[in-house]
Amino acid sequence: MKNSVFKIYPLIFIPLLGIIYYTTFFMMSKTIDSNYGFNWFIISIITIQFGIIWLLAQVSLNKLIKKGWQMNLKLFILGVLSIVLINNGLYFFLRTIYITIYHPEFSKFSLFMLSLSTLEGFLKGIIILSMLFSLNFFKRWKIEYQENERLKKNELELQNRALKSQLNPHFLFNNLNTLSGLIQEDKVVANEFLKEMSDMYRYILKTTDEEVVPLKDEIKFAENYNRLLKKRFGKNFNYSIKISDLNYMLPPISLHLLLENIVKHNRIDDAHPMYFTIQQNGNYLFVENKINLKSNVDSTKKGLRILDEQYKFLTKKTIVISTKNNQFLIKLPLLKIK
Repeated sequence: MKNSVFKIYPLIFIPLLGIIYYTTFFMMSKTIDSNYGFNWFIISIITIQFGIIWLLAQVSLNKLIKKGWQMNLKLFILGVLSIVLINNGLYFFLRTIYITIYHPEFSKFSLFMLSLSTLEGFLKGIIILSMLFSLNFFKRWKIEYQENERLKKNELELQNRALKSQLNPHFLFNNLNTLSGLIQEDKVVANEFLKEMSDMYRYILKTTDEEVVPLKDEIKFAENYNRLLKKRFGKNFNYSIKISDLNYMLPPISLHLLLENIVKHNRIDDAHPMYFTIQQNGNYLFVENKINLKSNVDSTKKGLRILDEQYKFLTKKTIVISTKNNQFLIKLPLLKIK
């Protein structure tokens, strides 16, 4: 909420308070004044009183707070007593003008009027100080809330950068394992893989400082990686990619992390061919594969954890993981380009 709201608020509240205040006393009044009907001039006088008292109280309160005064019961009582004195002065000053113009038959001063004005001042003081204290507490809470949100965002950003810094060695470690297997099977394919891996690593370094990248770049990156895996596994590795709308964003290397999981955790051979799909379904990207788990896999689940944390940083949506009918499905929320 902007500070201008707090400046406009009294302009609306004070006249309304004047009307409510006068109406309440008018309806409860048993004095001769009530015989003269509902008087808008008196409402104007009460509104002026409230306005002057409010302004003086607000200015004084702000100065005292800047000087180090605490908003406590002591300051509240002191403020109420000050308002009683100001109210008495204003009351008799304005009453004198009103009686002189409209009702010269009324007395301008009496002890009863002083007592009534003093009690009224206490009531006004309590009302005005309560409102001013409430507004100042709310403004302070708002500032603290915004500061906490800023610190929280900075903390999340630092966490996100830390997670990204873990992504590079994670990517390198998994692909070195793949390269090691290729060297033993086919050195030519291993050399091609090494070249392609360097290109992919260049892409990772390029997007390290990016929070999101275009979906089309991630799809292109995934297709390049799938071609390398196809060279390694041959006819036993097949996939399909179906995207209907590329106007979305993803956290960097999202698809690569999921493809790594497929290769790392599942058997891919003649007896267990792998087929997986990447397809768009509304605002989600579905990555699904058949489960053929290896007997012994050293899994840290770091990739999925990194991906999940990235989504928590970027949006309220999270990734969805499902294992039904021997199918492993991950749903990635697609982030719309603004």
